[in-house]
Amino acid sequence: MSEFINPYAPPAAEIVSPARDSLRTGTILSKAWLIYRERFVVIAFTIMLIWVPCELLSSYMDAFTFGEDDLRKSLKFSQFLDNIFGIIATAGVIHVALYHNSGSQVSTGQAFVAGLRNWPKMWWTNFLSTIVLAFSLLLLVVPFFYLFPRLALAESVVMSEGLSGNAALTRSQELVRGRYWQMTGILLILMVLIFLPMALLIGLSALDIMSDHWIADAAMSVVLDIMSAFGTVCLFCAYEAFSKRGDNPAEKGSQILLS
Repeated sequence: MSEFINPYAPPAAEIVSPARDSLRTGTILSKAWLIYRERFVVIAFTIMLIWVPCELLSSYMDAFTFGEDDLRKSLKFSQFLDNIFGIIATAGVIHVALYHNSGSQVSTGQAFVAGLRNWPKMWWTNFLSTIVLAFSLLLLVVPFFYLFPRLALAESVVMSEGLSGNAALTRSQELVRGRYWQMTGILLILMVLIFLPMALLIGLSALDIMSDHWIADAAMSVVLDIMSAFGTVCLFCAYEAFSKRGDNPAEKGSQILLS
């Protein structure tokens, strides 16, 4: 029995679903969530490999060395751990995201090795970025907010293109050019997504609903570190979209009109 065929229907080859614009913020966030969800186990273990000992040490120092009232020393020590060891985990997460599109399976060990291998470039780039942002904040608040979104893709540039230092910062600014407000919006969204759970956990701790033991504090911090890895994946997806925008015919046309 033959099936009914609509004579007015277009040929199958002409039925093409509209492609999603890879430059849209929603598309970037959706792709980041896809990578984060599908590679969650590897990402989580990569974070834990670095941050479990670091958070245990930080919580121990807060409880037995710094004291509850010495917030300045506690923040400085946490920043030190992040600048020295945290960038290994960040590089590992970007490495996982980088190989997601190719379908390659990346193990926690491979992500850790990639983080170690790129540690000098990541540290130097992060150091220069921190100096530039700190100096701009000391001058005026406006330069800081001008530069912060423009330098947000520097770590993804290091892992994807092998650049470091000033070259990575310059490349990040080139990628964000013309996309400043979109990049600012992405950063604001990430801040809300990350700080809301953080505020909830801090509130539960303040109400004595959660244990006040230093090991419990370290465990809570590790959970927040794993959640924050979504921001790293999202910035990588933004880097990927912005670096390929020249392949978009519409984007090419707008570049020709602006040139």
